[in-house]
Amino acid sequence: MSDYSTAAICRSWWMKDHPARNRFEQLKRQHRTEVLVIGAGITGLSTAIELARRGHRVTVCEAQVIGSGTTAGSSAHLDAHPEFGARRLIDQMGLDEAKTFTKLRLQALNQIESLASSKVDFVRLPGYQYSERLDDEDQLRDECKAAAELGLSASWCSGVPLARAACGYQVGNMARFDCCDYLECLTEIAVDSGVAIFEKTMVAGPTEKTTAELPAGDGSVRAEHIICATHCNFVKAKLLYAATPPYQSYLLVAKVGNPPPDALFWDKSDPYYYVRRVSEDSNSLILVGGCDHRTGTKNTVDPVQDLEAWTLDRFNVQQIVHRWSAELFEPTDGLPMIGLAPGYDNVWVATGLSGIGLTLGTVAAQMIADGIEGKPILLESQLSPSRFALSTDWIKEQGVASANMAQRVLPATDVEIDDLTSCEGTVGKVHGKQIAVCRDEHGCVHQLDPVCPHMGGVVAWNEEEQTWDCPLHGGRLTASGERLYGPPESDLKPK
Repeated sequence: MSDYSTAAICRSWWMKDHPARNRFEQLKRQHRTEVLVIGAGITGLSTAIELARRGHRVTVCEAQVIGSGTTAGSSAHLDAHPEFGARRLIDQMGLDEAKTFTKLRLQALNQIESLASSKVDFVRLPGYQYSERLDDEDQLRDECKAAAELGLSASWCSGVPLARAACGYQVGNMARFDCCDYLECLTEIAVDSGVAIFEKTMVAGPTEKTTAELPAGDGSVRAEHIICATHCNFVKAKLLYAATPPYQSYLLVAKVGNPPPDALFWDKSDPYYYVRRVSEDSNSLILVGGCDHRTGTKNTVDPVQDLEAWTLDRFNVQQIVHRWSAELFEPTDGLPMIGLAPGYDNVWVATGLSGIGLTLGTVAAQMIADGIEGKPILLESQLSPSRFALSTDWIKEQGVASANMAQRVLPATDVEIDDLTSCEGTVGKVHGKQIAVCRDEHGCVHQLDPVCPHMGGVVAWNEEEQTWDCPLHGGRLTASGERLYGPPESDLKPK
């Protein structure tokens, strides 16, 4: 894979034509503003624009550069279908609230389309949920009915236009776009709206109940309101970390001889697979994604091979053109965390956006802006970051966290550094000391303290992206230990 940007947390297909680059200065002084937005992805920039258009003074600080984060690593699917199922959403929220939630996501699609300039490759198209098993027809018919009850344009298909699809239904008026094109568009709109933007400006996570000033870059920012739009949780609320565990998802682009129609397709498996054409201009290129798993708990090569095998089994693949992985944060009760951060008076968060953060990040912009202005917030209690999202999934995820912490005291396997090949890494004992050691793609060996500087999780090697990833809360660091992304505010220490 080409290194499009050493600042990026992944090397996605979209970055091929949009390498992340530094456009704005680093903050090097004390800066005053009304609203500080931490993070310049789709959530942060959309929220900044919404507030600026309402007359607020807004500043955005990005730890790396715009286009180096999760938005640029996404699938660029845009849909309003509930990720965990329409019927479950209704059962969990009640029909009226579930319809409101779906309406917000439909409005987000319209908002993205209205903000997208002519430079953005934005296309409306249908989506299909399907199964390769006829035994699933009754359940999918019920899902189709539930989707229609939510206000989606859902209709049963006599034949889903995808190889091996045995049954399924269509959802009309969904979309796809080029996420990096859109980030550039949002950046231009933000600047034109008077938003101040600083890049290479890491902001310290807020810790005080009423936070007035935060260290940022080589300076500081004083603000009346602070918005954490960093995708992950960035406040010191431990329950919020527990309720939004990190997951790794995998994507590839393949050149095929039998591309599907220009539509979104996702199957009924868990975790599900999804596929679509990359763009209107590249009819033979398809994007395939899936094989999600808890960050840092699997050899990342295996899911990549599984995704390739799934693709090869269903399409006439002429070439695997590109592949990458991205991180997301799965709320344990299935709903995002958007609103005032628990234990804070003036700090707002948007996290737990799962794999649908492009629409939910856009939804968060209006919700948080309304909250700052003291207006009623739609679904405030249902999506509140202060809710206790206890579920069987929550309990299961805490088991993963406990197992990771146990690695600090359990015996470690001895590692022979000379045996490590290029791009290989592991955590183990070297000369009696537990270390994280890797040989990067250039052949350089890095020996690091394996304990994440955030809250003490033990990092794991991500061979696909050549990063050290923390299974505890999703922090990601370079092969040489520099912070890339997530809750950690410092690097891994050399050892």
